[in-house]
Amino acid sequence: MGHSVAQWTNALLAQMPRGVLWQRATSLDLYKYTQGYAPRLERVEQSADTLLLEMRPETTLQLLDEWEEYLGLPECVAEPVSSLEYRRYAVIEKSHRKGGLQAWNIQKLAEDLGFTVEVDEAFPHHCLRSCTYPLWPPQYRYILRVTVYGIPGAYMTCLDDVLTPLVTSDARVLECTLNRYKVGGLYYEFYYAV
Repeated sequence: MGHSVAQWTNALLAQMPRGVLWQRATSLDLYKYTQGYAPRLERVEQSADTLLLEMRPETTLQLLDEWEEYLGLPECVAEPVSSLEYRRYAVIEKSHRKGGLQAWNIQKLAEDLGFTVEVDEAFPHHCLRSCTYPLWPPQYRYILRVTVYGIPGAYMTCLDDVLTPLVTSDARVLECTLNRYKVGGLYYEFYYAV
């Protein structure tokens, strides 16, 4: 709720000293001088009111570029998207993202991106596991197996022609995003099932 020009003029006049030289009649130069500053203060107050909407990513318009820079967006997109709604959705999603890097959270992140995945961890064998549990070599201890469903032909094969991309754009987005958020020393193996 902003103040009017007259209210700002009266507020500025109230800050002036009192005396014979500082008369406040509306026809004098002092009143006209302070009245010249009042519209600027009114615009600043209106701008500050709109700035309240910029504090949350759900309502930002003017500071969307600053939100994206703060959150490191855009990240891993197949082609640049300039839609305001998409950019704001990406800012909201990353701003409210919670959780760590457990297998279920990696799976949820991929599902939020629109992929159907299954994440498997290879745990070492010990005496409390069943006899049918596989004996994984030590190098698989730090590898998560990510099985992606619904992207047939994600990688180029030797039977494809030269115009086929090495990796489809959907697979590139998924791999880039998951690799961006992985823990140091942890690796992913991507398997694309039909």
